[in-house]
Amino acid sequence: MNIWDFWANKYDKLWVQKYSLRPTRDYITSLFDQEKPLKILDLGCGPGELLAELSRLNPSLDLSGLDSSKAMLDISKKTNKRARHILMDAKDLSQLEGKYHIIISTHSLPYYKNPKKVIKDLSNLLEDDGLIYMGFASETSLYDKIALFFVKFTTGPASYPSDTRFRQMLEGVFRVEELKIIRVKKYMPKIAVYTLKKVKK
Repeated sequence: MNIWDFWANKYDKLWVQKYSLRPTRDYITSLFDQEKPLKILDLGCGPGELLAELSRLNPSLDLSGLDSSKAMLDISKKTNKRARHILMDAKDLSQLEGKYHIIISTHSLPYYKNPKKVIKDLSNLLEDDGLIYMGFASETSLYDKIALFFVKFTTGPASYPSDTRFRQMLEGVFRVEELKIIRVKKYMPKIAVYTLKKVKK
């Protein structure tokens, strides 16, 4: 069974909701214009918590959620009836058609086997003047590495990039417009949320 299928019905009750997932969603939603109609892709949308919050914030948004877990998408479909749901592994993003004004990826990048390819594929899905909001727990310090070692017992294999490593993945594809560091509790690893724009060719 897909580990995320296993967690689907329990996802809203996980301890990381309070100190990791919820603060990340709150920051992302704070960045949105409440009036502008935009086409948005939530990559690794899970059970659609962020999609639901964005829909409430701005009903004119054209929302799509993509995830490799059917169980997660089934839950999201019940809450987000207007959103388009795409069952797809991130490694197959090159098959996705269309362009988006904003692409969001929160806490999913560390689980991709080839994150650099995912980043390259995202550049082809983003409008030239579009933005990507990408957030993940970052192994920037020894403490972060220790804390995230224990997180892996819940989520399975993951590779949490440091700031330096992530910026290397972006070279020639995206530039960092803004970086927000979230740490609600001292014992939690840092969450880095990047605002990215395409590098002009």
